[in-house]
Amino acid sequence: NPKSSPRPRIPSGQARGDTPGAGPRGVAMAQLQQVYPVDDRSAECRLDFAAAAEATLARWRGDNIEVDTAEESDRRRKLVFQLTYIFLEWVRETCLGKGWSEEEAAQAGGLLHTSGSFKLAIDEPGADIDVICVAPSSVTIEDFFTSLKVRLLADRRVENLNAIETARVPIITFDFDSVNIDLQLATLPLRRVAPTLDITDDSVLRGCTESSKDVLGGPRATIMIAKLVPGFDGGSNFRHLVRILRKWCKSRGIYSNKVGYIGGININILSALVCQMYPHATTSTLVRKFFFLFHRWNWQNPVLLCRPVEHEDMQWQNWASERDLMPIITPNYPTINSTYNVNKWTLKVMREEFIRGRKVVEEAARRSDEVARQAADLSEEDLEVAQAGVQKLWDELVAPSDFLAIFERYLILNVRASTVDNFNSWKGYIESRLRVLVHHHRAPCLGQLPFSAIRIWPKELEFRVEKTKPGAPADTVVLYEVPPAAEGEEPTPQPDPSEADPEKRVCGCYVIGINTDPRRKRKHISLDGVFESWRKTLGVDVVGAPLAWVTEDMGIDFDIYTFGELPDAALDAKVDGRENALKLRRAHKRRRHEENLAAQKLKEEKKKLEAAELEKERAAAALAGALEEALLDGDDEEDAKLKRERAEDDADADADAAAAKRVRGSGGGGATTDGASLEMSLREIAADGSVLAHPFRDALPSSLAFYPKLGTPAAMLLEPSAAQNGGSGLGSALGVGAAHGFGVGGWVMTPAAQQAFERALEGADADANGDAEDEDSFAEPSGDATEAEMAAREEAVARKRTAEHCKTVLSLGRSSLADLVRGGNFEWSGERVVHRFKS
Repeated sequence: NPKSSPRPRIPSGQARGDTPGAGPRGVAMAQLQQVYPVDDRSAECRLDFAAAAEATLARWRGDNIEVDTAEESDRRRKLVFQLTYIFLEWVRETCLGKGWSEEEAAQAGGLLHTSGSFKLAIDEPGADIDVICVAPSSVTIEDFFTSLKVRLLADRRVENLNAIETARVPIITFDFDSVNIDLQLATLPLRRVAPTLDITDDSVLRGCTESSKDVLGGPRATIMIAKLVPGFDGGSNFRHLVRILRKWCKSRGIYSNKVGYIGGININILSALVCQMYPHATTSTLVRKFFFLFHRWNWQNPVLLCRPVEHEDMQWQNWASERDLMPIITPNYPTINSTYNVNKWTLKVMREEFIRGRKVVEEAARRSDEVARQAADLSEEDLEVAQAGVQKLWDELVAPSDFLAIFERYLILNVRASTVDNFNSWKGYIESRLRVLVHHHRAPCLGQLPFSAIRIWPKELEFRVEKTKPGAPADTVVLYEVPPAAEGEEPTPQPDPSEADPEKRVCGCYVIGINTDPRRKRKHISLDGVFESWRKTLGVDVVGAPLAWVTEDMGIDFDIYTFGELPDAALDAKVDGRENALKLRRAHKRRRHEENLAAQKLKEEKKKLEAAELEKERAAAALAGALEEALLDGDDEEDAKLKRERAEDDADADADAAAAKRVRGSGGGGATTDGASLEMSLREIAADGSVLAHPFRDALPSSLAFYPKLGTPAAMLLEPSAAQNGGSGLGSALGVGAAHGFGVGGWVMTPAAQQAFERALEGADADANGDAEDEDSFAEPSGDATEAEMAAREEAVARKRTAEHCKTVLSLGRSSLADLVRGGNFEWSGERVVHRFKS
């Protein structure tokens, strides 16, 4: 009775309601609050690169993303209806077998729900269908794995059935008319399950077992995701985004929730969040925003689609763990982390793929926009070439991973069994335990050894690897199920691979790439202890009791391989052969080397900035100490201020000397620096926009005769002064105008430069008078003048022109000279002002 039951406690800011069957108990689905706000309120945000990138992505999507045909989708839906009939008949027969009357058994009912990509109509060819059976309390999990299993095996449409009773969520997998089905059971504490029962109502969980609660979480989460995506049944591009991301994850080797990467439910939640934040965006914009968001996401903040609902009268608790590294939280009560298997090694791999994906999609969007702008000016042939280049960029997003070409060593685990059913069960079990081999909090694992990188390839390779000799490529062997030999007879030989049935394969292998920590001197690391410890955990439950379904024919062995020892079959399947793998390996080494150099340079720059900040703090402390000392000595305020200004001048001089010493030590020496160097420094000022201080002055070339005055805002240094320089010089280059000049707009001339400037002007005046007399003596050379006389005359004319330039400088004054130097026309050479373009 809803009126007599206590009202659930709802977090602050969440709406209350009593709409039955509309969502979590007491909360209408439409009233659930979105956690992260909408980010594309303006049309400009939606249209940035949207038109051009959307056109190229739509063309690429049509060529590369496969979608089920309408006929295939209808066929799959009919198969679900047929399974519903089988399930309801099984429930009725089970109830009859337990003494129920015919009428009671017929009314016991039951529901069949789907979840995942099938429920969201992603329509990916070959995708499995997650089916959840909701049964009354009279049906047990034992009935599920006995009578229902027998009924399915008797159906001629069922093939490859595999029942996993010991899984955290028990499951039966099989192929139903060539469509893979994952079947699970949830029993409710009800005598009758009505056809109108709404499983999204949280009250259905009251009295459920832990297993049933987990099973119901799949369809409940899927239904809520569909309702929380804006315009899911209308114009939303959610499905396009999910299809692209699923293809990206699979091709890059990060699609497996079981191993510790992201799976279908995780991609659905992440895509739903992007659609919530950008509800009107095109598909290309959603793809760009996905990588933009998650390449820099702080995973201390969980991914949430709505605010969680809490129920004080129910035993289930919402997710509240601080140990999870990548929390992607389901929207249904009780909330759980759908990526609880993620560890630090798999998270590192996914972050690298997020960063790579962002670079690719941004380049594809930028290039699409360029091609669209140039389309009118390109010929038809050139336009096709440009568009093909854009398509290659989108292809790069889903390019196969170079996993088999970049690691130092590869740990290969060979899995085997004698029958197909045993092999499928054992293979799935081993796959779920790989993450324990890589990372575990208490048991020995690979993560505790001195490795700098560990990566699991989530997909099984369909052969067994056997090492031949050191350094040589290993051999591959494929084993098939054969009939057991009768007692006293020789074992049945393996069939010829060309004639064998691939469905009878009973061997495979998993690959883990590892890199040794470069700081470790000894490269050899023994894995025997870790592997043996991990092997002891296989085939037993949490208390160490043997698992009943594990048989003696189920085995596993391992070995370490170098890149040169990898089998050709693996390289041909994953990286287009050994030759291409070598190219990828060399490219990866070059890229890592460049990244290491960039990181080292950044580290050195950071140290310099820290040293400059420390020097600044020490200077400030010295100034404060000098002022305090002056006041204690009895000086009045004016004297103390004068002493402080002198101390500031001394500190500035010391800073200049230290900067010059650093430049000389780095190879700068006393090299002549023209206006271009100052122009570059000023570009940094314009980009920074902060108030100048000593750290920036240290970065200026030591040979400059002028420097910004301490404490001068960058805006003043770059203040427009079109009247002074006629719109030319630095201001024209930067687009912000030139500074007032030395000593005016925050610029100060050094004493040495002032003396050199005065001497240069005095020399220029003397040269002008002397050169005028020399020119007069050679004013009209005779027709038979020697070459020496002609050369002397030309030299005199050149000296006169130089003197005129210097006199012009004298008339313009010190302020205008500043504009000339900043404009790049003049440079200091020793004690002379030299024009850059005229000797």
